[in-house]
Amino acid sequence: MNILTSAYGLDLSGVPTFTLTMYKELARRGHDVTVYSPLGGRLENKMKVVKMAKEATKPDVIIAQNNVCANDLHIAFPGIPFIFYSHGVWVDMEQPPTDFSAGKYLAINETVLKNMQYKGVNPKKIIIVRDFVDTKQFKPIKPINKKLENVLFLSNYKKWNNFKAVSAACEKLGVNLKCVGSPYGRSENMENEINEADLVISWGRGIIEAMACGRAAVSFDKLMGDGYIDGDNYFTARRDNFHGYLSQRDFNSADELAEEISKYTAESGLKNRELVLRYHDAQKGVDQILNVINQL
Repeated sequence: MNILTSAYGLDLSGVPTFTLTMYKELARRGHDVTVYSPLGGRLENKMKVVKMAKEATKPDVIIAQNNVCANDLHIAFPGIPFIFYSHGVWVDMEQPPTDFSAGKYLAINETVLKNMQYKGVNPKKIIIVRDFVDTKQFKPIKPINKKLENVLFLSNYKKWNNFKAVSAACEKLGVNLKCVGSPYGRSENMENEINEADLVISWGRGIIEAMACGRAAVSFDKLMGDGYIDGDNYFTARRDNFHGYLSQRDFNSADELAEEISKYTAESGLKNRELVLRYHDAQKGVDQILNVINQL
């Protein structure tokens, strides 16, 4: 098929890296994929990208991300089977379009699904397709240490009290800390950065990438999160993509965060890899998306 999708920007953050993952898996299966991205960014050289909607070839189906892009694509290609994919509830551009109704809606988790229902989307049109990663790219390259030695903090938020809490907690525990992200320097080889760590502290997609690499993970940023991810809290934490909004856990001190980090076991990394293979694998996610397209 000729598939047209979108992402407002294509920097090294959550939705753009998800878009690249989806793009590569669809292309691997022989589909011709184009990304409409008005802003563009560092990832655009890895995909076929257009900056204006009408520059794209007429598609067989549209998988729109971001409601500004969705409106542009709906105007440019009326009558084309249309899917809107939402990745969050707190950003205005992640809300479902109000000027038209899509044929199907994809929600990245339960919180997004409920938000769509609240905004008036027919529940029968909504399907959860969880955030997914390429598990052949994000995989364990080497085993993690039995005793915690190296911590990686992945964050695109400004260097503020979250960094102070992480750095102080790691200092208290006597472990090495490396920071990657917008305030510290981005990386285009995140899987390599993750594989140098035993435990990753992050939020959202960063948690899934860490788990895929067989690393222990702590959901934390902006002084909140789900804490140490294990089999007991994974299913709760994934309901809002490991952002901690539902857990309502505030980490107001380095001591509290150090306590979470101290839950580290190497076995957690193995379990995390199994969870990602089962619930967040790109091949399975794209299977779901293609099933939705077939329904349309």
